Amino acid sequence: MDKRALSKYRRRNYFINRRLQSGFVAAFSSAVLLGFIANLFIAYFLIDRELSQELYKIHIKIRTTSEIAVPILLKLSAVTVSTILVLSAAIGYLLTRRIELPLLELREAVAGISRGDLTRRLSKKIPGELPAVFNAMSRSLDALFSSIKKSGQVLERETRRLERPGISKQEALDALGSLTEARSIISHEISKLKV
Repeated sequence: MDKRALSKYRRRNYFINRRLQSGFVAAFSSAVLLGFIANLFIAYFLIDRELSQELYKIHIKIRTTSEIAVPILLKLSAVTVSTILVLSAAIGYLLTRRIELPLLELREAVAGISRGDLTRRLSKKIPGELPAVFNAMSRSLDALFSSIKKSGQVLERETRRLERPGISKQEALDALGSLTEARSIISHEISKLKV
Protein backbone atom coordinates (compact mmCIF):
# COMPACT_ATOMS: atom_id res chain seq x y z
CA MET A 1 0.00 0.00 0.00
CA ASP A 2 1.20 3.50 -0.69
CA LYS A 3 1.40 6.23 1.98
CA ARG A 4 -1.84 7.91 0.89
CA ALA A 5 -3.78 4.68 1.34
CA LEU A 6 -2.21 4.11 4.76
CA SER A 7 -2.96 7.63 5.96
CA LYS A 8 -6.66 7.00 5.37
CA TYR A 9 -6.58 4.32 8.06
CA ARG A 10 -4.22 6.08 10.41
CA ARG A 11 -5.34 6.36 14.00
CA ARG A 12 -6.04 9.91 15.03
CA ASN A 13 -4.86 11.15 18.38
CA TYR A 14 -6.77 13.98 20.02
CA PHE A 15 -6.36 15.67 23.35
CA ILE A 16 -9.10 14.28 25.56
CA ASN A 17 -10.12 15.88 28.81
CA ARG A 18 -9.10 13.42 31.55
CA ARG A 19 -12.24 14.21 33.55
CA LEU A 20 -14.39 13.29 30.54
CA GLN A 21 -12.38 10.13 29.97
CA SER A 22 -12.68 9.04 33.61
CA GLY A 23 -16.39 9.92 33.50
CA PHE A 24 -16.85 7.58 30.55
CA VAL A 25 -14.98 4.76 32.30
CA ALA A 26 -16.98 5.28 35.52
CA ALA A 27 -20.31 5.39 33.63
CA PHE A 28 -19.46 2.31 31.58
CA SER A 29 -18.28 0.37 34.65
CA SER A 30 -21.36 1.42 36.62
CA ALA A 31 -23.66 0.35 33.78
CA VAL A 32 -22.01 -3.06 33.58
CA LEU A 33 -22.03 -3.53 37.37
CA LEU A 34 -25.65 -2.43 37.74
CA GLY A 35 -26.62 -4.68 34.84
CA PHE A 36 -25.08 -7.74 36.43
CA ILE A 37 -26.52 -6.94 39.86
CA ALA A 38 -29.96 -6.48 38.28
CA ASN A 39 -29.42 -9.74 36.41
CA LEU A 40 -28.70 -11.60 39.65
CA PHE A 41 -31.70 -10.15 41.50
CA ILE A 42 -34.10 -10.82 38.66
CA ALA A 43 -32.70 -14.33 38.26
CA TYR A 44 -33.15 -14.97 41.96
CA PHE A 45 -36.78 -13.86 41.97
CA LEU A 46 -37.63 -15.71 38.77
CA ILE A 47 -35.98 -18.92 39.99
CA ASP A 48 -37.70 -18.58 43.36
CA ARG A 49 -41.07 -18.15 41.65
CA GLU A 50 -40.39 -21.07 39.33
CA LEU A 51 -39.34 -23.28 42.27
CA SER A 52 -42.46 -22.31 44.17
CA GLN A 53 -44.60 -23.31 41.20
CA GLU A 54 -42.68 -26.57 40.87
CA LEU A 55 -43.27 -27.39 44.51
CA TYR A 56 -46.99 -27.30 43.81
CA LYS A 57 -46.45 -29.72 40.94
CA ILE A 58 -44.19 -31.99 42.98
CA HIS A 59 -46.60 -34.85 42.80
CA ILE A 60 -46.26 -34.84 38.99
CA LYS A 61 -42.56 -34.39 38.35
CA ILE A 62 -39.52 -33.15 40.27
CA ARG A 63 -36.95 -31.17 38.29
CA THR A 64 -33.49 -30.21 39.43
CA THR A 65 -32.56 -26.59 40.10
CA SER A 66 -30.31 -26.55 37.04
CA GLU A 67 -33.18 -27.70 34.81
CA ILE A 68 -35.22 -24.77 36.10
CA ALA A 69 -32.48 -22.15 36.38
CA VAL A 70 -30.57 -22.62 33.10
CA PRO A 71 -33.40 -21.59 30.71
CA ILE A 72 -34.29 -18.62 32.93
CA LEU A 73 -30.66 -17.49 33.20
CA LEU A 74 -30.16 -17.82 29.44
CA LYS A 75 -33.23 -15.69 28.67
CA LEU A 76 -32.37 -13.18 31.34
CA SER A 77 -28.74 -12.94 30.28
CA ALA A 78 -29.74 -12.36 26.66
CA VAL A 79 -31.94 -9.44 27.69
CA THR A 80 -29.51 -8.01 30.26
CA VAL A 81 -26.37 -8.28 28.14
CA SER A 82 -28.06 -6.75 25.09
CA THR A 83 -29.40 -3.91 27.27
CA ILE A 84 -25.93 -3.30 28.70
CA LEU A 85 -24.42 -3.27 25.20
CA VAL A 86 -27.03 -0.82 23.91
CA LEU A 87 -26.57 1.49 26.92
CA SER A 88 -22.78 1.33 26.65
CA ALA A 89 -22.93 2.10 22.92
CA ALA A 90 -25.25 5.07 23.57
CA ILE A 91 -22.99 6.43 26.33
CA GLY A 92 -19.91 5.93 24.13
CA TYR A 93 -21.57 7.67 21.18
CA LEU A 94 -22.67 10.66 23.26
CA LEU A 95 -19.25 11.08 24.86
CA THR A 96 -17.48 10.69 21.53
CA ARG A 97 -19.71 13.35 19.95
CA ARG A 98 -19.03 15.60 22.93
CA ILE A 99 -15.30 15.29 22.20
CA GLU A 100 -15.51 15.26 18.40
CA LEU A 101 -17.75 18.28 17.77
CA PRO A 102 -15.48 20.81 19.54
CA LEU A 103 -12.46 19.38 17.72
CA LEU A 104 -14.24 19.70 14.38
CA GLU A 105 -15.17 23.30 15.21
CA LEU A 106 -11.54 24.02 16.15
CA ARG A 107 -10.31 22.44 12.91
CA GLU A 108 -12.72 24.58 10.86
CA ALA A 109 -11.69 27.75 12.71
CA VAL A 110 -7.98 27.04 12.20
CA ALA A 111 -8.62 26.28 8.51
CA GLY A 112 -10.49 29.59 8.22
CA ILE A 113 -7.60 31.51 9.75
CA SER A 114 -5.14 29.74 7.45
CA ARG A 115 -7.26 31.00 4.51
CA GLY A 116 -6.98 34.55 5.88
CA ASP A 117 -10.33 34.82 7.70
CA LEU A 118 -9.14 36.38 10.94
CA THR A 119 -12.71 36.95 12.14
CA ARG A 120 -13.21 33.24 13.01
CA ARG A 121 -14.05 32.60 16.66
CA LEU A 122 -14.78 29.48 18.69
CA SER A 123 -18.11 29.19 20.46
CA LYS A 124 -18.32 29.20 24.24
CA LYS A 125 -19.85 25.69 24.12
CA ILE A 126 -16.39 24.14 24.03
CA PRO A 127 -15.32 23.29 27.58
CA GLY A 128 -12.14 24.64 29.09
CA GLU A 129 -10.07 27.67 28.24
CA LEU A 130 -9.42 26.77 24.59
CA PRO A 131 -12.13 29.09 23.17
CA ALA A 132 -10.92 32.09 25.20
CA VAL A 133 -7.26 31.57 24.21
CA PHE A 134 -8.09 30.88 20.55
CA ASN A 135 -10.45 33.87 20.31
CA ALA A 136 -7.86 36.15 21.97
CA MET A 137 -5.26 34.98 19.43
CA SER A 138 -7.67 35.55 16.56
CA ARG A 139 -8.60 39.05 17.79
CA SER A 140 -4.93 39.91 18.26
CA LEU A 141 -4.02 38.76 14.75
CA ASP A 142 -7.03 40.61 13.32
CA ALA A 143 -6.00 43.84 15.08
CA LEU A 144 -2.37 43.43 14.03
CA PHE A 145 -3.11 42.85 10.36
CA SER A 146 -5.81 45.54 10.31
CA SER A 147 -3.25 48.05 11.60
CA ILE A 148 -0.71 46.93 8.99
CA LYS A 149 -3.36 47.11 6.24
CA LYS A 150 -4.43 50.60 7.34
CA SER A 151 -0.81 51.80 7.39
CA GLY A 152 -0.25 50.22 3.96
CA GLN A 153 -3.20 52.20 2.63
CA VAL A 154 -1.64 55.38 4.06
CA LEU A 155 1.66 54.50 2.35
CA GLU A 156 -0.09 54.01 -0.96
CA ARG A 157 -2.13 57.22 -0.67
CA GLU A 158 0.88 59.35 0.32
CA THR A 159 3.06 57.80 -2.40
CA ARG A 160 0.46 58.75 -5.01
CA ARG A 161 0.35 62.23 -3.48
CA LEU A 162 4.13 62.58 -3.89
CA GLU A 163 3.92 61.42 -7.53
CA ARG A 164 1.50 64.19 -8.48
CA PRO A 165 3.11 66.89 -10.63
CA GLY A 166 3.32 70.37 -9.14
CA ILE A 167 3.22 69.30 -5.47
CA SER A 168 4.20 72.08 -3.07
CA LYS A 169 7.11 71.75 -0.68
CA GLN A 170 4.78 71.76 2.37
CA GLU A 171 2.57 69.04 0.85
CA ALA A 172 5.69 66.96 0.10
CA LEU A 173 6.90 67.37 3.70
CA ASP A 174 3.46 66.40 5.05
CA ALA A 175 3.37 63.34 2.74
CA LEU A 176 6.89 62.31 3.81
CA GLY A 177 5.89 62.71 7.48
CA SER A 178 2.83 60.51 6.92
CA LEU A 179 4.98 57.95 5.06
CA THR A 180 7.50 57.87 7.91
CA GLU A 181 4.77 57.47 10.52
CA ALA A 182 3.03 54.69 8.56
CA ARG A 183 6.35 52.89 8.00
CA SER A 184 7.09 53.17 11.72
CA ILE A 185 3.69 51.70 12.62
CA ILE A 186 4.21 48.82 10.18
CA SER A 187 7.70 48.13 11.56
CA HIS A 188 6.36 48.19 15.12
CA GLU A 189 3.48 45.81 14.29
CA ILE A 190 5.75 43.42 12.37
CA SER A 191 8.23 43.41 15.28
CA LYS A 192 5.46 41.85 17.42
CA LEU A 193 5.63 38.77 15.21
CA LYS A 194 8.38 36.31 16.08
CA VAL A 195 9.46 34.96 12.75
